[in-house]
Amino acid sequence: MAMQHNTLLYHFFFDPLAHGIVCMIVAYLVAPAQFIKVVHQETGEPYASIINRYIHGGNIKLFFSGAHIYAFRQVIAALSFGLAQWLFLCSINYYPITYFTLLISWECFLAGIVETIVTVYSETKEIAANKGPFIKRKERIMDIFTPVLLRNIISASPCILAYALTKHLNGIGINIMVNTLLGIAASALTMPFDLIATQNCGAEVRMTWIGRLKHNIIVEKNFFAIFNGLTMRILQIVPYSIAHGLVMLLLGKF
Repeated sequence: MAMQHNTLLYHFFFDPLAHGIVCMIVAYLVAPAQFIKVVHQETGEPYASIINRYIHGGNIKLFFSGAHIYAFRQVIAALSFGLAQWLFLCSINYYPITYFTLLISWECFLAGIVETIVTVYSETKEIAANKGPFIKRKERIMDIFTPVLLRNIISASPCILAYALTKHLNGIGINIMVNTLLGIAASALTMPFDLIATQNCGAEVRMTWIGRLKHNIIVEKNFFAIFNGLTMRILQIVPYSIAHGLVMLLLGKF
């Protein structure tokens, strides 16, 4: 019983905590990319122009405007993943699911909804900090809850699928590669939701997420406008995938 308890404690707490701490360090390294993405999504200003304007203006510290909240969010997001895994195992013990696709979908749904409930407040504050003077009114959780929930459900799939596909394979390289490729694919699929969350947070005119989506397409007259910020999002995915892979390698030695 003690061994089982220790195994559960490791799987649902210490393992996610280790991933969270490493990702917190990565978050500080990629915080400028997060800042640039948010400003680009809000203003449409090219990446190079944003970088040059803040560097030449001596405002380099603004690249880290939301870094502390962003880094903290990585830790609580990792812990929420452990909680979601526990809920997932409890649910399938109560009602077994035999179909692989349905099983993964249910696991992603739980991971996404638990992460959203746990982190949505800190994400609201992080977006507001990065938007700075571009924010028009007091930010609210409900401004971003639905698009963040939809994004998180899909974004949970890379980690879950990468583990399901590579757990019987040797080598950390294959895990990092699969995690990275799935992460890039998920980033592309969820980019519209990420964009809407940024634009809705503290926006002067309140809109539903569908209304904001339609607004972006109609105003820009370009369907691909809803993928604004994808480059910076991908730049963040790669180091996170490597970090998760290295943590798995190190934990595997203990």
